Amino acid sequence: MPLDVLGFPAALDAAPELDFIRNYGAPFAVWTRPDRGLLCLGVEGPRYGRLLIRFAGAAVTGGIPPQAAVSHLRGALPAYEALYGHPALIRLQGHGPAAGGYMAIFRWAEGCSLDQEEARAQLRRQPLLTRLRMMDSVVDFHLHALARGYVSVGFSDASLIADLGLGTVTIGDIDFYRPLPAVNDMGRMVGSVRFLSPEEYQLGAALDERTVQYTLGALAFFFFGEYGSRERPAWTAGEALYQVAARACQEQRDRRYPTLSAFAAAWREAAGRTV
Repeated sequence: MPLDVLGFPAALDAAPELDFIRNYGAPFAVWTRPDRGLLCLGVEGPRYGRLLIRFAGAAVTGGIPPQAAVSHLRGALPAYEALYGHPALIRLQGHGPAAGGYMAIFRWAEGCSLDQEEARAQLRRQPLLTRLRMMDSVVDFHLHALARGYVSVGFSDASLIADLGLGTVTIGDIDFYRPLPAVNDMGRMVGSVRFLSPEEYQLGAALDERTVQYTLGALAFFFFGEYGSRERPAWTAGEALYQVAARACQEQRDRRYPTLSAFAAAWREAAGRTV
């Protein structure tokens, strides 16, 4: 039975003390992330505007233990701090202990998560140029991340928040991104199957810029294919871009582009000839 959390139902086993939330505004949305043990709240107030607060320490139904959730949240924050400032990344505003747990405060990202079928259907109806701009924003962020020593891990549909009115996309989740050098220490890693490279299934495999390249190639099929299909008839962005995406998604690493920069250059050159 969901519990009341500041006027909203939430899947919790016990009601946490959340009076501190009112310091930031009034809640307008509440949900849980059992895989992370997080209670998430959208709040709005005259001082800070709209914020996303992720709180670890609540007893989330079906979730990991509260202290494990605190450890995960605190461990994820260095990536947000290191990559702070890129326009495609959700903006970390602050973090610290709260109510016996830990909280992270982000600027609210307007839009809808692309793990929702209706959002994906609307994305496919966007003009080609709009989708190309959104894709380029994500490519640019991963170049930014690599330059600061991070590679993408755990990428999923839910990582992307699309504002289809403005034609922009925000990356809202980099919790599992890794500093280099990185190796697969999990076997099957977290993330959406459509974006996982072969090395993200192989325990001990290196995770590097060719891994990131595979993820971005798969994202291209998500943006420009039909339901992520990699078949040529489903592709909507021209032959040159199809060839770039297909090379990036080669199962054998040495058949991909040698560097992420080489992939980005090839993608942008092909995009310039497509529009």
